[in-house]
Amino acid sequence: MVQRGTRIGPLPGGRRGASGAGAGRGSMRAASRARGAVRSPSSPPHPSSPPEGLVSAGSSRSQQAAPAAGGARRMRWSQTMNANALRAYFRAKGEETGCLAYRARMHRFFAELEPSLSVTEQNLADRVRYILRSNIFGDAELERLRREAVPSSDGNATAGNAAPLIAQQTANVDAAVNIPFVVDSDDDGIVPHELEKMRSILEESMLETRSMPLENRPRVPRIPLSKRNRAVVRALNPMLVTYLEASRDLCETDSILFGAALAVCRIIGAKLPMAGRATQQGSAIPAWRKRIEDRIAKARALIGRLTSFRSGNIRPRVVRTVRMAFAGTNTSLSQADITQKLTERTDDLKQKIAAWGKRIRRFSERSRRFNQNRLFQSDQKRLYKSLERPEVCGAGPGPDQADTVAFWRGLWSEPVNHSEGPWMEVVASRSASVTPMDPVTITPEDVAEAVRRAPNWKSPGLDGLHHYWLKGFVVCHAVLARQYQEALDQKSLPSLFTTGITHLVPKDQDTTDPSKYRSPSRVYPLYIRH
Repeated sequence: MVQRGTRIGPLPGGRRGASGAGAGRGSMRAASRARGAVRSPSSPPHPSSPPEGLVSAGSSRSQQAAPAAGGARRMRWSQTMNANALRAYFRAKGEETGCLAYRARMHRFFAELEPSLSVTEQNLADRVRYILRSNIFGDAELERLRREAVPSSDGNATAGNAAPLIAQQTANVDAAVNIPFVVDSDDDGIVPHELEKMRSILEESMLETRSMPLENRPRVPRIPLSKRNRAVVRALNPMLVTYLEASRDLCETDSILFGAALAVCRIIGAKLPMAGRATQQGSAIPAWRKRIEDRIAKARALIGRLTSFRSGNIRPRVVRTVRMAFAGTNTSLSQADITQKLTERTDDLKQKIAAWGKRIRRFSERSRRFNQNRLFQSDQKRLYKSLERPEVCGAGPGPDQADTVAFWRGLWSEPVNHSEGPWMEVVASRSASVTPMDPVTITPEDVAEAVRRAPNWKSPGLDGLHHYWLKGFVVCHAVLARQYQEALDQKSLPSLFTTGITHLVPKDQDTTDPSKYRSPSRVYPLYIRH
């Protein structure tokens, strides 16, 4: 019997002497292990372990145990496997009535789609959650997979006729985007069944834009110049003939062309803001800048703690932070040169903060140059406005809106009777012998040539129609030539051509006076600029 407080020799398990109670517990555990070791082979195994005869060589347990010695390898999910996982998820969630009951159905549906794979319910649920969080598929692709898995959801998307206009337009976009059509490699032909879908989308888009004011039109994005997009534009070309032949004036033609452009964007799945053309620029801080700023904030907080400890503050929180700062350096707070160590550590952190600050400035300058080059190629108007913005913001408050509108309306809209001087009579007498110019006849070839030399994505006017669409929809050239000729013969233009956008830039620091602004540009809609 071991007395209390008596030390004993090393135990078989490697532990050295313990108290009597500890030794008693250790002997009980050893006896229990011994009983387990001498258990007869006929004793039943643990309920969680499968019978020996049912463990096959290809089971998941054996597959996981085999590479344990050389390092486990995770299964690589392909894009098809990810899509099938989402199909099984959407199909199971379409019948969901509880909280976790869908997981068994999802696992069963996935086994039908991928019979060669062996995954558990938990692994499959984790994979679906990762796919949805990491945005592997876009919104249009997710909507397509959902509709493939739950076909009955199409009827629910069109319900609710009393919804607002914006919600109705968003539903139409969701129903129309990313239509899978087959493009032939030789003639870019499209299956007739898909042509009917395109025709219905075109009719819906024209119906929406026919009575929509110009300022409420959505901003049509710049689409990539791909073979697929060109095939969609060529497929819609013959569909526009009927609408363009019935067009009465240039305003109606502009509405038809804009509706066709809107239909193309919906067919190819381009992101289209439906709440109006004016979109606010995001002010989110980039992730790389957040990481660097977090490092700077932590370094500054650590400098404060080190300075406070050097000044004599020995609170537990301060001491714990200082010990963490010197972790792994074999530095003790009781050393004689701890003050010098604190100074060196503080100087090191200050140099890191200065380097991180220079990195932020360098990255910001590079990002600014990159964005300016990209804007110069895509949207020069926005580039010039961004270059002039510091001058406008630093000049002072702007003028009153009513005074500005009244001043520039007097310059652009109000007719003025000018009193001509005697030099006009001299010019008229000298020009009397000049042969008059022949009547101008505008042909479709003239329109096609003017459109060919125009930039694709030049900043549009109030109608929001780029030159790219005038180039793509070639069937409109004859109609535009005829309507241009009619406007020239009648010497009158519709209000669509006489309404422009005036950009104002202050001349000096006096920004409250509307007359102290200059107008560098005016943008007109449906005007072929070259």
